[in-house]
Order: sequence, then structure tokens, then C-alpha cells
Amino acid sequence: MRSLLTNTKSFFWPDDRSVRLRRAELTFWAFLLAVAYLPLPFGFIAWFALARPLAIISRMTPGQAFKAAYLFAFMHNLFHLYWVATVTPPGMVAAVFILSLYPAAVLAAYVKLYRFRKYVGLIALPILWVGMEYFRSLTEFAFPWTDLAYSQGYYLTLIQIVSVVGCYGLSLALVVVNIMVWRLFNRANRLEARVTAVIVILGLLGGLYLYGWVVFPPYPETGPVRVSLLQGNVDLATKWRPETRLRSFELYDSLSQEAMAAEPQLIVWPETSAPSYPRVEARYRRLLGKTVAATGTNHLIGALDVIAGADKEKSYNAAFQFNPDGSMGTVYHKVKLVPFSEHVPYQDHLSFLSRDFLARYLDIIKTRQVQWWSDFYPGDSIVIFDMDTATYAVLICFESAFPDYVRHCVRSGAEFLVNITNDTWFGRSPGPYQHMRLAVFRAVENRCWLVRCANTGISAFIDPYGRERERLGLYEQGILTARISPVEGHGFFTETGPICGQISSLIMTAIFVILIVLWLRKRILYKRL
Repeated sequence: MRSLLTNTKSFFWPDDRSVRLRRAELTFWAFLLAVAYLPLPFGFIAWFALARPLAIISRMTPGQAFKAAYLFAFMHNLFHLYWVATVTPPGMVAAVFILSLYPAAVLAAYVKLYRFRKYVGLIALPILWVGMEYFRSLTEFAFPWTDLAYSQGYYLTLIQIVSVVGCYGLSLALVVVNIMVWRLFNRANRLEARVTAVIVILGLLGGLYLYGWVVFPPYPETGPVRVSLLQGNVDLATKWRPETRLRSFELYDSLSQEAMAAEPQLIVWPETSAPSYPRVEARYRRLLGKTVAATGTNHLIGALDVIAGADKEKSYNAAFQFNPDGSMGTVYHKVKLVPFSEHVPYQDHLSFLSRDFLARYLDIIKTRQVQWWSDFYPGDSIVIFDMDTATYAVLICFESAFPDYVRHCVRSGAEFLVNITNDTWFGRSPGPYQHMRLAVFRAVENRCWLVRCANTGISAFIDPYGRERERLGLYEQGILTARISPVEGHGFFTETGPICGQISSLIMTAIFVILIVLWLRKRILYKRL
């Protein structure tokens, strides 16, 4: 027991003072990098916050680099994503522990290459980093919230380049500049190397800004499609209670009637704003139909859906378009679900982690004290909604974090994008603001209008250059109406996709395969000796 306590103490508080100081410095830079993502114009920090950690980690062995990089990534994710605990404590813990593995593995591989040839490591690092960002957007475990590019969300001129290279291309530029900052302040480098670093830094930053300045137009004229957004600001504690459930329907009925003064062609309700299963709950379907028919226009309504399968019912987070006559029309099931909050990834294969299974043994789930955990199933396809005057695709909440999925929506025929969400869970934390920035990136990447409707904010009309033309802030109740334009042609990113991320991911995979093969070969030869 004493040995265990001693080992634990030495792990968290090592005897070596230099190790303690190194950990403190890595924690400081992790915090500083997290500050770059706050809803403040501090994004410039991300252009140098990795430089010092790279300098520290580059002096280590690959094994030491993995541990140090994991500490840095762990503390950064903790500072960056702490607010997720207000929604799903286990989800936050899982996110921080799992997401920290990606940078740790990448930086350990970088150090291995750097010790082989310095220039090989320096060239490989940006590719490894971007490959990692793309890789963690794949599978049902995906949580691509912390990409470096998103730290620049408040610099609209600077991020216009993502319409060409996507957010992964901007992340690549950020890593390159951090490397150059490290080389600039590294006294061991010769003058020529430091001058080259200055040229690269100024050239990259100047080029990005110049491109944005050239393509940034004045405010475009209003378009022909009139859309209204309803922000109900409904409290989570009362929305699903039987005795207060009807209040949401009455509220949105009132807001819908008020919105008709602007004669919109589409009225958008937030995610799960109608606390019901319209497909199977006839009473609530009739209530919704009555509200819609009274306005005589299309409504997009966030609600839940359930479909009986061969062996069991499957529930979905959904969006329903109700037609002007009040009938229920097209339905979309959310494809990208939040892992360990909306569902357990691959739940048919990991059924022992499902809510239904654990509810047999945990009273806290049985009594429904846990409200943030659902066992939704992912939808299986993109759905394009048609409102006669234009077509659109729906992104429900977390789906705005997936660049490739969103561009496929546009390529499938969507002429504008609708993002419905319920960020009430996050309170007044940085969460709603970070989520809003993701929508800005998706609008710029695809050069199309994106309308965002949130229960408690932030609701906004975002033009193809990321500008918020109309906005309702947090915890406001109201209506936004604007005229938007259908997308005119597809830009480079929409046509080609995240090729920067995809190519980087392929190269990263090849590097890891080679390093693993070499390690195995070394182990086999060592055993033979």
C-alpha cells in the first residue's frame, strides 16, 4: 500500500524539479491555446502557442514525447471542453481522455522522425497534425470540435481561404507558422534559418489576409427567399414534463403567427422544440398541423421520431417539414450523433453500454435523473427539403462540426443550409459561442447562406462570407426574419472536398505503418539475438 502511494505521489509530483517545471510550462501553454478559442478576439494566440511545447517535446525520446504531449493535450482539452460536463460528465471525461491520445501519438511519431532527420520531422509535423484532425472526424466516435482552425473564427478576413482549402488547410498553416516561430526564437539556429522563418511567417499570414481582403465583397443584396427563425428560449426543466409540455406548442404557435407579418416562405423551429414524436403521437401531430395550416407556409420543426423495426423500435433526433396545408412532409434523421451523449457508438455491438441495459442496474437512470443520455440511432442519409422556391438541407446541432458531410449536403442539391440546435445544456459557457463559430466555417467553406435556429441562442443568418446579418443572443426570446439567396454554383472546396485533410491522413497512416513495421522488425531481431 505504501509503495502504491509512493508511486502515485511520484507520478503527480516527481522528485525531479526540472520535470515539475516542464509540466507546469506545458500546462501554461495548454491553457493559453484554449484561450484562443474563447468568444473573444484572442485567436492570434494560436499562431504561436504550440511553438514552445514543440521546442520542449523535440528534445525528448519518442516515449517521453508521448507522455509530455499527452499531458499538454489533456490539459488543453480540459480547459477547452470543461463545459461539456454540464451536459454529460462521462462524455466530457471520455472526450478529454480519448481526444488527448491523438496529439500524443502524432507528436511521438514526429519526434521519432525528428531524431532520424530534423528536416524530415519538421516537414512531416504539419501533415501529421492535419491528418490527425481529419482522422478524428471519422467513425461514430468522432468529436471534431477542437481543430486548430476554429481558433480563428472571429477573423473573417483571414478565414476566407477555407473556401479553397477547408478548415484543414488553415490548420496546416497554423502548424507551419508555429514551427517557424519556434525556429525564429531558437538561438541554436543560424541567422539564415531565422530570417527564413520570418519570411515564411510574414508570407503565410500576409497571403491569407490578402486573399481574404480581395474576395471579401460588400454586403450583398437581399435574396428572394424569406425565412423566419423562432427562438423560444424554453427551459429544459419544463419542456418534457406532462403538466407543462403543451406550453412549447402554445409558445411556438404564437411566435409563428407573429412571424407571418414578414410573409416568410419557411419558418424554422429549433432542435426538439416540439417535445413529441409527431409520427406516432397523433395529438401533437394535429397540434403542429393546426399551427402550420394557420400560417399557410412551410415549417421546419425539430422533434423526435420513432420507427418500429423487425426486432425493436429505433428512436431518432429528427427534423420534420410540415407543408403549408398542415400535413407532415419530409423527415430527416440526424446522421452525426454526439458520442456518449446522444448514443453509444456502435450500440448494436456495444449494447452493454446502452442506456436501456445500464438502467437495469443503475437507479439514477431508472428514475430519469440522467437527462443528457439518449439511445438514438443515427440516420442513414442526407435529405434535401424542397419548399418550391428553394431547396435546403438540415444540420442538427453537432452536425455543423463535419466539413465533408456539410459539403455533401450542398453537392446533393441544397441551395442553403439550416442548422437547428438546442444549446441550452451549455448555459452561458463558451460552448454556444464555439458551436456558432462552426456554422460560420461551414457557410464560408461552401459559399452559401446558413440559417441557424437555436432554442436559447445563438440564432443567426450567416451569409456566404461568414457575416452574421441578423442575430439573437443567448436567452432571448424572439423572431428573426431575413431574405437570403440560393447558392450560385459550387466553390473549390465544395467541389473537391477536404483533400488537404484526406491526403494528410493517408500520409499519416503510411508513416505510422512504417514506424510500426520498423519497431516490430527491431523487436524480432532483438529476440533472435
